[in-house]
Amino acid sequence: MALRLMVEGCREKVKEFVDSVQSIPQWRFYNVSRMTLGREEMRFDCYFDKKPERESESKLTERSISKLMITSEKGVTMEIVLLDAEVIQMGNGITYVHGKNYDPFSVGKSECKKKDQ
Repeated sequence: MALRLMVEGCREKVKEFVDSVQSIPQWRFYNVSRMTLGREEMRFDCYFDKKPERESESKLTERSISKLMITSEKGVTMEIVLLDAEVIQMGNGITYVHGKNYDPFSVGKSECKKKDQ
């Protein structure tokens, strides 16, 4: 079922809000209309629904890829490839790094059950 979004107000604020909402990749917008309400105001009206999974998945080439290198006290180095990584300095020498990682050689639980049977 589709949802309807109607925003009305100051032209600049409406445009800023609508641009941020339309940038969310999981949603598909259609039947979009914009109406000027005087000199400084406007109305934005549209319908939207969730995109099917295959459409909302981003391609690997559109994602930022980062390599994280960790070296232990014994000199062993580990490399982790992350998609959409973010690095946050927490203070007191603590750094928080997070992102998405995928191991193409890992086996899912459902696949393990099939192999064991």
